[in-house]
Amino acid sequence: MSSDGQLRLPRVLILGGGFAGLGAARELKDADVDVVLVDKHDYHTFQPLLYQVATDLLETGAVGHPLRDFFHKEANVTVHEATVTAIDLDKREVQFAEMEPLTYDYLVPALGAEVNFFGAEGATDHAFPMYTLADAVRLKEHVLRKWEAADQNPALVDDGILNVVIVGGGATGVESAGALAELYRNNFAEDYPNVPQEKARIMLVEAAPELFMMFKPKLRAYAKDALEERGVEVLLGEIVSSVEPERVTLKSGKVLDAHTLVWGAGLQANPLAGSLGLELQKGNRISAEPDLSVTGHPEVFAVGDIAWITDTKTDEVLPQLGSVALQAGAHAGENIARLVAGEETKPFRYHDKGTMATIGRGAAVVQLPRGRTMKGEPAWLAWGAVHLSLLSTGEDRAKAVVEWTWAGFTHERSSRISIEA
Repeated sequence: MSSDGQLRLPRVLILGGGFAGLGAARELKDADVDVVLVDKHDYHTFQPLLYQVATDLLETGAVGHPLRDFFHKEANVTVHEATVTAIDLDKREVQFAEMEPLTYDYLVPALGAEVNFFGAEGATDHAFPMYTLADAVRLKEHVLRKWEAADQNPALVDDGILNVVIVGGGATGVESAGALAELYRNNFAEDYPNVPQEKARIMLVEAAPELFMMFKPKLRAYAKDALEERGVEVLLGEIVSSVEPERVTLKSGKVLDAHTLVWGAGLQANPLAGSLGLELQKGNRISAEPDLSVTGHPEVFAVGDIAWITDTKTDEVLPQLGSVALQAGAHAGENIARLVAGEETKPFRYHDKGTMATIGRGAAVVQLPRGRTMKGEPAWLAWGAVHLSLLSTGEDRAKAVVEWTWAGFTHERSSRISIEA
């Protein structure tokens, strides 16, 4: 009962407007609850395409979408822009930097993760992560400034001003390397005819003996060949030891001259996970029960990159992917609705629709659940179709189609402009 004598509906507090948070909120649209979604930004980010913003292929509006726009027709959802500062599980209260604390009946901490630099000295200060929309825009502006500087003083090219080191042989690293190579070899080569672009090096560093360890060996080999055809140097079995503004040192002792380092090697859970007094797993992720609730707190459901979720079908830990976050968030929402209705929760079962990644125009790899694989242009077309279907709204899909089609026919990337205040 509220202070004015009205019956108060249970409050579901969702922290984070990423894939997991959106999934949970959408599933609660018909439940007898008040949903409050809080994110430190006022937009949702489609993270799988951040590298396309960084390499001038997509505008920010195709990848970022206003959070409030998703819930105009859902009367039980309220959205706030605020930063979470503390969570008290015993008091069922969350504190924020910009507004008063909120209490809850059910909590969905979908706060995501941050980049894990694995102790590489100087990486925090000098590396460019690829996890947020701001990260992508910052990298885009940085690369453009480096090319302008090289145009003004071509002697800087020999010092590595145009060289890029990308860390990580997973999807983020490989897709970023391929997109940067095409931007360099096609667009920038024409934009800056007096800059010796053939001297610009793009180097992909991976600690494992192969790229794309989640794929079958033939797809790994194809990805490496496709990158090298685009002028990317692939350095396997190498680990970054330290990062300086103009140099990258590997643990092997090798020093790479590069003024740009893109970090796509790993994630660790949002630091707030460590303040909850809960059991944490690798990467400081919160252990989730089969129904995604947290041990000792059946009213709390951990989802997204902050959660350590075990697949009930395979007994394997699920990766930090958008597809996992979206499905887990939706399942958490369903289980909360069940609890409100007096029903029992159900275990989460992940529906694996396959894994895919693109290397560049006409080159991609796809691995489907039952072992079927695709590569080359058919895989690239499948990758494009799947990602278009996953984009948040029809407006976002339309923007992406226009920009991809234009780039496909003309090889132009109209977003390659630098805007400084």
